[in-house]
Amino acid sequence: MHITLTPEDLTRIRFESSPLWETVASIRTLQRQPAIHRPWVQATRQALSDSADPDRARHVDILATLVRPQAYLADALTPTPSRHGDFEASLADVANVDPDIWRDNLEYLRRFEPTPRHVRTVDLLLQDLAAGIALIVDALRWYWALAIRDWWPRLRSLQLADIDWRLAQISQHGIHEVLKSLHPSVIPTATGLDIVRDCDADIPPDPGSGLILVPNAFIWPETLVLNVAPFVPTLTYAPRGVGRLWESAPSCPDAPLAKLLGKTRAQILAQLDVPMTTTQLSCALDLAPATVSTHLKVMSEGGLAVPLRAGREVFYRRAEVGESLLLAGA
Repeated sequence: MHITLTPEDLTRIRFESSPLWETVASIRTLQRQPAIHRPWVQATRQALSDSADPDRARHVDILATLVRPQAYLADALTPTPSRHGDFEASLADVANVDPDIWRDNLEYLRRFEPTPRHVRTVDLLLQDLAAGIALIVDALRWYWALAIRDWWPRLRSLQLADIDWRLAQISQHGIHEVLKSLHPSVIPTATGLDIVRDCDADIPPDPGSGLILVPNAFIWPETLVLNVAPFVPTLTYAPRGVGRLWESAPSCPDAPLAKLLGKTRAQILAQLDVPMTTTQLSCALDLAPATVSTHLKVMSEGGLAVPLRAGREVFYRRAEVGESLLLAGA
């Protein structure tokens, strides 16, 4: 697949954090069960199994039909990410995709893997397309509540940390070097990006649409590409640090680092495997927010942590000095 990038497109490259794209990618992860996401897979399979929702079986059939373990994924399921959009806003985007696009996607899915179960589900959705799209939105909402919502702060923190790092890389090395580092299958060329994939876009977007880059933990070890009109070209990639996403932060009250920094600051530093807000840290460590805030201020002034603003929220990530201290004191 080739994404054409004109000079105008290069000026319109932007990063986005998308709860919808993470949710959709996680459905495929749940099917494949890679070891890197084993703690989440185990917890989510149990949560879905325990669901008392009377429509649980239908939700599962719809999601399993729209998202297969590999190959084609309905474009309408992952429309252009909205800037700073929350999950409900993303669901509204799904509901507002042109019905003709939904119809084409569903009919392609029917031809792609014509097993009786999937054919029945596709036929149900196509029987009354407006009602079918509503069923898809309901299934996504049900799945999000059980599989992603409680994990989203941690996932979003990882995404924001990656975006922050790559923006710094752009300022130092330029966009070309950043594009080269996204994924081994993504190859910058004189006219855009070559992406090693088994499919091509039938209707490429118009030049000048730009490019959206979306860090996505569950897409590992692959990429997910949207390069079909009328959507803005979008490329997902695994963010830095995804391998440590589900690790529990070490407790180190007796470690040399605790003697140097104090127990609480050592615990905060250990907790920052992914950026976290003061509220998240206070909940994780069972400390008063004011206490955490005071320690973070001192740690930021001392170069151990770095604040990262995202809208009205402020996340703190571990600085290189803090990383070195934690490794040395482990």
